[in-house]
Amino acid sequence: MHPFVKILLFISILALLGIISAQALSIMLVILLGMIVLFKHKKFWQILLRMRWLFISLLIIYAFGTPGELLPYFPVQFAPSYEGLSSGIIQLERLLIALAALSLLLTASPRQEMMLGLYLLLLPLKYFGLNVERFAARLMLTLHYVEALAESTQHKLNFDALDRAHNDVTEPIMNTVHIQQRSFRLLDKIVIALIIGLMLILVYWNMR
Repeated sequence: MHPFVKILLFISILALLGIISAQALSIMLVILLGMIVLFKHKKFWQILLRMRWLFISLLIIYAFGTPGELLPYFPVQFAPSYEGLSSGIIQLERLLIALAALSLLLTASPRQEMMLGLYLLLLPLKYFGLNVERFAARLMLTLHYVEALAESTQHKLNFDALDRAHNDVTEPIMNTVHIQQRSFRLLDKIVIALIIGLMLILVYWNMR
């Protein structure tokens, strides 16, 4: 599949997160997690392990900060609400879906393909004065730097680590970026048409 189509699919998934129902969110999450297991993407589970306190904090904030019917028989004087737990779980599902979709995108697309996809996605902004080639190159270099930092086991989540990050990244960052054009196949055109059609249907449905 063309890298532009892969990025378009990722953007479409992010756009759907705020539109589809809770049941559809759960189905999408199961499908994406199944694909993660199928492709044996170990980095995704490492990311989840590192973000566990964020997930727990997010759930606690929604559970105890959202007014509604309180859970009975709670051992302390204050209790989470049903509405808060429901909202917290939905937000966690959205975050997990976004992370899973991003992990699959990065796994299925080498850096050069991502470069091409980003270039084609940003190409219309060229008419507004944006240097697309330079912007895409800088964005890819940033992704390269963040990826190297995330894979490093020597860093902890603090400000001192951010100051030392540049000196600890051992892999040299590429100075020259080449964009290799690829033609769209019939499958790519069909997927693009389906994405556009689905988005138009959802926009029309929500405007009713």
